Amino acid sequence: MGKFRWMMDVGKLKCKYVFNVVDSKRLTLNFKFFISFLFSTICFAQNAETNYARSVITTLTSEEFAGRGYVDDGMEKSAEFIANEFEKLGLKKINDSYFQDFTMPINVIKNAKLKLNDKELKYGEDFIVKPSSYSQNFHQKEIYHFEPEYFAISLKYESSFIDFIQKDMLAQKGKHVVFPPYQFEVDSLNQYYKHWANFYKPEENQNRSIFYFTKDKLTASLSQVQDSIAEFIVNEKYYSKNLNIDDYGIESEFINNFKSKNVIGKIEGENKDSLIVITAHYDHLGKVGNVYFPGANDNASGTAFLLNLAKYYSKNKPKYTLIFIAFGAEEAGLIGSYHFVENPLIDLKRIKFLLNFDIMGAGEDGIQIVNSSIFTKEYELLNQINSKNNYLKQIKKRGEACNSDHCPFYEKGIPSFFTYTLGGAGHYHDPFDKGETLNLSEFQNIRDLFVEFINKL
Repeated sequence: MGKFRWMMDVGKLKCKYVFNVVDSKRLTLNFKFFISFLFSTICFAQNAETNYARSVITTLTSEEFAGRGYVDDGMEKSAEFIANEFEKLGLKKINDSYFQDFTMPINVIKNAKLKLNDKELKYGEDFIVKPSSYSQNFHQKEIYHFEPEYFAISLKYESSFIDFIQKDMLAQKGKHVVFPPYQFEVDSLNQYYKHWANFYKPEENQNRSIFYFTKDKLTASLSQVQDSIAEFIVNEKYYSKNLNIDDYGIESEFINNFKSKNVIGKIEGENKDSLIVITAHYDHLGKVGNVYFPGANDNASGTAFLLNLAKYYSKNKPKYTLIFIAFGAEEAGLIGSYHFVENPLIDLKRIKFLLNFDIMGAGEDGIQIVNSSIFTKEYELLNQINSKNNYLKQIKKRGEACNSDHCPFYEKGIPSFFTYTLGGAGHYHDPFDKGETLNLSEFQNIRDLFVEFINKL
């Protein structure tokens, strides 16, 4: 048997087709022309779908949407945009609305500045602030330096760290405190510094700040609480034992009842008794001063993936009724998805399977699926589809993890996958996660994989 391979590149999108023939030399010119025409048409259609995803990402990551967060109505504008897309695609409302409103507490960092040794640092690139930070303006104070060697030893055990801090309480009192550079493990900042606000009375934290220098990538986050102190996390290259703090400032506002919303739409299937739920969060970190966090991969890409599936099934009736949910406030602690599970607009018992998509750009190294080691039957089905069609390099298995919006549903016993892509530039929770540099070369293949998976569930 001979093998004929046809491949065409459209931008970054690869279209390919492989089939067997008895003798490839016998292919007529007309047949070759027909094959080229057929697959050029297919590639054009695929490119159109990827272009739709690109346009969604471009819109959601634009400066107008202010990082889809807590200033300049970023989250509100994003929810309205998604609802408009639902309406264009013909998704039905639930209870006469696409929206489910909820409120939440949030500490909003509105602005931050820092100048060290005569250099004005850039937010998100050179420094960030701890998201629970209290408003603070520059005050000329003495600096208390932790000695690097003793600091490193103290981090071996949390109890040692606490003892290390507390033994010098009087020496630190009323001073700016500087921690030397250290390579922290994941979540270690949270682990070791969570006690800090309890070390001092709030009045003792007035007019001073804490400065942590780190070897790690600067990764911003959000907080639902506000501490009594201002805390800066700074790139290690600005550390010096002769550090001079020239200027700093944090403007924060604690909002007890910030208004957000989930966006929900429905496409009825042939079987209306069972539901397949497709989810992605649309929010991101927002904006600090004039620096905004675009959040292209996290998670404008997942929102675009959800809308792409909605677009497909608006033209191709699904076997089961599909519920599409774009969650708000995921970055603050899965707030939107927990609110939905606690106040469901659908019968949770009717959910056959839930698919959550978070970080769906790139994919040149395949995808990873949380809960795939739990729901092995569905994982094997996905692998069979992938092997048959050669969509992706790999589908990596992972156990349970409460790290995205599938978690509140899984805790209720609902079968669920959380899918994210592997590869890419690695921009995460920083100002460099931009739409124009996000690779979508595998986007169509991933979508086709999950379309077939949904159809075979």
